[in-house]
Amino acid sequence: MIRLALRPSPRRALIHFGFRQTLKGAIIIGLVAAVMLALQGTAYQKAYATHKQQEQLAASLANAPGLGFLYGDPANLHAGTAGYMVYRTLGFMGVIVAVWALMTVTKMLRGAEEDGRWEVVRAGVTTPFKSTFDVTRGFVAAWILALVISFVTSWLAVTSGHIVITAKAIWLLNVAIFLPGFVFAGFGVLVSQLAESRNRALLYGIVPIAVLFLLRGMANTSQSLHWLLYITPFGWNQLVNPVLAANDWWLLALVGLGNVTGIGGLLLTGRDYGGGMIPEASESRSHYAFLTSPWMLALRQNSLALTGWAIGAIMLVSLIAGLSNTVSGALKAAGKGLTKSIHNISGDTNNLKVAFLGAGILFMIMVLLIMTINLIGGIRRDEAKQYLDNILVAPKRRSVWLASRLVLAFFVALVISLLGGLALYSVAGAEHISIDLGKVLATCICAVGSMAFLVGLGALFYGVVPRVTVIGLYAVVGWSFLITLIAAADTSMNHFVLRSSIFHYTNFNLANWPDWTTFAWMLVIGFALSSVGVVAFNRRDIITE
Repeated sequence: MIRLALRPSPRRALIHFGFRQTLKGAIIIGLVAAVMLALQGTAYQKAYATHKQQEQLAASLANAPGLGFLYGDPANLHAGTAGYMVYRTLGFMGVIVAVWALMTVTKMLRGAEEDGRWEVVRAGVTTPFKSTFDVTRGFVAAWILALVISFVTSWLAVTSGHIVITAKAIWLLNVAIFLPGFVFAGFGVLVSQLAESRNRALLYGIVPIAVLFLLRGMANTSQSLHWLLYITPFGWNQLVNPVLAANDWWLLALVGLGNVTGIGGLLLTGRDYGGGMIPEASESRSHYAFLTSPWMLALRQNSLALTGWAIGAIMLVSLIAGLSNTVSGALKAAGKGLTKSIHNISGDTNNLKVAFLGAGILFMIMVLLIMTINLIGGIRRDEAKQYLDNILVAPKRRSVWLASRLVLAFFVALVISLLGGLALYSVAGAEHISIDLGKVLATCICAVGSMAFLVGLGALFYGVVPRVTVIGLYAVVGWSFLITLIAAADTSMNHFVLRSSIFHYTNFNLANWPDWTTFAWMLVIGFALSSVGVVAFNRRDIITE
């Protein structure tokens, strides 16, 4: 009787379920936001110690409106270190948090229903409205935890670094960063009821995020388009102005929009189970292409996502190449701080424009590393959701299935990297920047050495401890990117710490030929790790969720 009394109610259990499903992601996103805030503040304060240097930077970046598209309102730069933190992190991290919230909520709701797990919940003593509401409350609790983690960590970091910013300003900045996540969590509830599959729900959510962020970027590129900030939630969090002139009312607008979209989704939970408010075709013509082998099946299943990653990576590197002339001019006018960082990232100490292009390849590789993690996560997902059983019933060896998926991840990254290199060379030529095509493509090939290492490490994680595969790879990539950014501003970093970054073994200097020996070693290590992972997977039991 005592044990029965201690059992949580069904509604409390659902809240706990939603919180537990979101907890890992919330901790990671909270720490990432805090690290970005602290890193930007520390690097800026170290590079631009005097008021004169800060004003020179503000004046130069104000003449580069293209940067406002990516970051924010240059007016914040006149507020010193605190204003620079707002300029560099508010818009960027707001989108990251929004995408995380959308993906998490659609996975808990539409994804669970698509996999048949939501049927167990609906069979209990609850209603679709209450169960959806309770699981979403669990997410909100984890979202609040992420906000608190980010605020406390960033406040401790700026305090220890003697960065001049008030507690109220750092709190408002964190809230403004995380509220788009609340908005698109509510939107995730809505699209989970509209779509009949999680992929379609993500499409319904990602497209508005892209459009609304585009509107915000356009508003920051021209004063005549400033009014666009008032029609996008990514503009509302910018209008909070946590440093220049705090305006808390825009926070209420974000909270209100999140509640409206969330309540709208809850009101649609009475639909038929397994269906959606926007019907899809009930019949479709059978297509048998790419079904001849497991890796061809993987290519077919991921073709849409890989196309999106390819377009995103190529557009990113093209945008960076298109901004190279404008940004390099602004950086020269700003002083030695940022120019030194760009030169340190690429390794090119002579031509700032070419160094900026090399840094662009670094960011493209960062995107491809995240794509690779998602592909390896898909391998784990197929096993966890028992999709792998459909492969193993055929005369196919487990080791062949895993090896083919790993090879696919590597070669897709290689092809996209080469396409990105061609795009960078073409746009740079249009900007009258002279670079050698052979060196650009060679750099793109050698940069994929980090992909080979990551694939091998992912195979090792998957073969030994499959449940931590994705989070382990994200930790490695996040650490490497963080070390690279810190090293760009501080060349006195400990050598052993610097070598712990996978980017340390890639040369992004487009003026020189890359180090093929290091590339070969990365391939060998990646192959060795993959072999160990494949053998370990072949010997362990299948582990489902």
